[in-house]
Amino acid sequence: MADDSLAPATAAQQAADRLAVALEEAGFDVGTAFQDLRSGWDSSGAPGVRIGAVTCTVANDLAALLTSAIEAGVTLPRT
Repeated sequence: MADDSLAPATAAQQAADRLAVALEEAGFDVGTAFQDLRSGWDSSGAPGVRIGAVTCTVANDLAALLTSAIEAGVTLPRT
């Protein structure tokens, strides 16, 4: 889990890193499929993760992966 007590820029970088690792472990070539994945700032100055545009194939593969996870009962934890 991410540590929300970290400085915002550090938390954003760690979130981007965790997402990249998870995508790689799921079988994506992150350097190719998610070329723009990085930490960044939104228009209001809030830190976050930029994923960027992906191809239709990557979007379909990601949708299939998420659908399989949902069908297996994996969902976001409710807080």
